[in-house]
Amino acid sequence: MSEQDFPPELAEIVGRYELAFLVTIGDLGPHTTPQHPTLRGNRFQITAPGPATCRNIAARPAVTLLWPPAGPDGHVLIIDGHALLRDYTLEVVPSHAVLHHTGAAEETARRCADCRRFNLAPPYALS
Repeated sequence: MSEQDFPPELAEIVGRYELAFLVTIGDLGPHTTPQHPTLRGNRFQITAPGPATCRNIAARPAVTLLWPPAGPDGHVLIIDGHALLRDYTLEVVPSHAVLHHTGAAEETARRCADCRRFNLAPPYALS
């Protein structure tokens, strides 16, 4: 998987967001922390993750990054993947992504045209 393989449309979408929530799974269930992941090539990097996050990833590397919408009628970006710890940096290798609308049910049909699903397993595909 090379850097140019990351879907340009998804890279542009990621660039619209700032604060993400990293969800890991611990012995007692989900653990969520606010993060500022940086897209580097085809993976996300998070510097200095906390001790609970590191413990969870060592036991269960499946993670989710969730960027909330900017407003009540925006889109949430959710990226699932697997995490690796390298020194003091957490790397998330994405496997699936979805850009999904929020808001009232009556607005769903209109906004669904803006929703996107990405399968990031090589070869990358937009579905």
